[in-house]
Amino acid sequence: MKAAMTNLTINFAPISVTGATKVLAGRQAYDRDRLRDLRRAFSATHVLTRRREGDVIVDIPVVDGHKPLGILTEELDLSQERWLWPALFEAALIRAFAGVRELLPGQGVTIIGSPARGLLIHDRLPPSIERRPVLRFDTRSIYNGGRRTVGIVCEPGLKNLIRASCADLIGFGISIDGHYVQTEEPASDPRILPRRALAGRVSSIDGTTLVLDDHVQGLGTIAADRAFLEPRAEIVDDYVRRFLGTEASRVLADAARAAAHLNSGPGRKEKIDEALGYLRDKAELRAVPGARFVIDRMLTSDRAGFPIQETIEKPVLVFDPSGTRKDDWSERGLKKHGPYDQRVFSPKQLRIAVICQSRHEGRVDAFLAKFLEGMPDAVSGRNSTARYGDGFIRRFALQKPEVTFFTAPSASATDYVQASRRALTAASDSGYKWDLALVQVEEEFKGYDDGSNPYFATKSVLLKRDVPVQSVRLETMAQEDAQLVFSLNHMSLATYAKLGGIPWLLASQQTVAHELVIGLGSHTAASSRIGAHKRYVGITTVFSSDGSYLLSDRTAVVPFEDYASALYETLKRSIMTVRRQDNWRSTDKVRLVFHVFKPLKDAEAEAIETTVRDLALDNVTFAFLHIARSHPFLIFDHAQSGIGFSEPKKGVLGPARGLHVKLGDYESLVVFSGASELKLADHGMPRPCLLKLHRLSTFTDMTYLARQAFQFSGHSWRMLAPEPYPITIRYSDLIAERLTGLSAVEGWDSEAVHFGLIGRTLWFL
Repeated sequence: MKAAMTNLTINFAPISVTGATKVLAGRQAYDRDRLRDLRRAFSATHVLTRRREGDVIVDIPVVDGHKPLGILTEELDLSQERWLWPALFEAALIRAFAGVRELLPGQGVTIIGSPARGLLIHDRLPPSIERRPVLRFDTRSIYNGGRRTVGIVCEPGLKNLIRASCADLIGFGISIDGHYVQTEEPASDPRILPRRALAGRVSSIDGTTLVLDDHVQGLGTIAADRAFLEPRAEIVDDYVRRFLGTEASRVLADAARAAAHLNSGPGRKEKIDEALGYLRDKAELRAVPGARFVIDRMLTSDRAGFPIQETIEKPVLVFDPSGTRKDDWSERGLKKHGPYDQRVFSPKQLRIAVICQSRHEGRVDAFLAKFLEGMPDAVSGRNSTARYGDGFIRRFALQKPEVTFFTAPSASATDYVQASRRALTAASDSGYKWDLALVQVEEEFKGYDDGSNPYFATKSVLLKRDVPVQSVRLETMAQEDAQLVFSLNHMSLATYAKLGGIPWLLASQQTVAHELVIGLGSHTAASSRIGAHKRYVGITTVFSSDGSYLLSDRTAVVPFEDYASALYETLKRSIMTVRRQDNWRSTDKVRLVFHVFKPLKDAEAEAIETTVRDLALDNVTFAFLHIARSHPFLIFDHAQSGIGFSEPKKGVLGPARGLHVKLGDYESLVVFSGASELKLADHGMPRPCLLKLHRLSTFTDMTYLARQAFQFSGHSWRMLAPEPYPITIRYSDLIAERLTGLSAVEGWDSEAVHFGLIGRTLWFL
């Protein structure tokens, strides 16, 4: 690994307290309801928080003339009590902006920009429909050399606002039928805007009353003047078109350009600098009477106090069992060496069933020829490289396959299923099994979530007979050759992996410890916005053996409420299998690393430890790592001037893939997908992922864990490009998502992937 030499800035500005920092605080026994009531009554004059030491409520007067609320009092020196700074700083922000700017409810403090900065500008647009910039402020801590630095993190964003009630919109002549509406609930702090909650979908209007379906329990109707349209971006855009007619295109295009700038690296940096400059120079941020907060500059890598950073090297991929053929670029390695298992992969001559609509058979046939034989004439780049010149057959050392078409007369799920069954019957009558089914689908199928999706209907029939399925969208087939070669690269890799092939292995760092990495991902299924939701959890296991990371041949997917027991069973089975396979002894050193989509509860971590102790392993360490995708941190790389040959360039100020910034012993920022991985300039700037280590972890080498997670993001057999998250999480997400779609299909039996042969393949890619 090498130290990162770039000029970086993190959107984290250290804060401190100066002045008369000694304050008299109140204290009383903690009670959750009591704390909530006190905050509701005294939020304007006191800061109230829970101190776990002694389990008490601590209150601090923050306005002149007010005394502590607690019966017991104590003197605190705020310069030493840094644990109080986040609550005091957020209270100071609210006091500084209340009455000047509108404040949104939610975590941290979110301030809406002034109307003059709105993105939707036109005289005929009512002021109640807006798209405005917002600034979210959070307080976070960074630990450098064991010293805690408390700071403010500022994150710019955009907020759509529909302030007009449904009664007002109806008065404007705007239809609200079929849209979801919200109700307003007062915030606990009257200085903050009311919180809105989803109420239901408008099915009809009876005078001044909205009749709802898919509604919260007990709210079948609501007065139109008490309901507000849900301010989703597409709804706001639709109403702009209804109000402005032909002039809407220009207004929305201007808004899109403004939003693209605000989401870009320079736009975000400009907003943050402006906001922090205002807080630093003009706002009065009093912690308590006589003491105020001081805001330093954002952390930069050329100043003392910046966290430890490094650029993690690309993962090394192994393309043969001897370990001599290696590369750090998957596409180049496959073309040069072929797949890892090319000498033993079977069958070499595949039987492929093609399921497609009869009206698209010609296009599917032409596409299949490109997929199998390659596109040697489609060259790109300065060296005129044919990115998919070899094709699926030559790249993976296969023979020309036997291909049979089975067509569906329409795009209905019923016709697709009938075509699939004809394919299965044909194979059965001839005494063989299909090695692969290639299914033509359409983009619009993604919107079908009621069991009528032809893709999932077809997949359910074929998976139950252990036939792997590779779909291809009609829209992909229509791509220009320059773009199609990239799609075919990804498709060929995923197809080979679904067939049970091993394209490559990921080299693991040689260690004394045996190691298993268990990933948990999730997906939520819902037939409606408010009705019953079903959450599934996917479980993926990776283990180290003979210098490589191997993916377990068993994956699991279960309802959320069953995931704990399924995790324990998966863990037991994986440990026992690998233990027997690699001849572990009970005294061997074993390391278990968990990549989790949510923060683990203490009870869950303790239950895992108990489960492993039952297996009579004496030397086990644990690392429980939350892969947090949502967080406010941003990293700016001032050396990144943008990628591309024309304006606008993509990724300006964006960090590079592989950057690792260690925020402390238990938190790190890792860039899994950097500036080069952005597809378009208007996709904004790449964000790092926040890795958070659970406090009950017994293996706490955060640098090792961050590097390992990064390696797994480059080990995907789904695409010839890095994943935005480690495959332990990404594969688990995909497992859960695919099963969610399949579960909506009548007749689907999840035991097909739980116990069937197909469950031992990467059927979900």
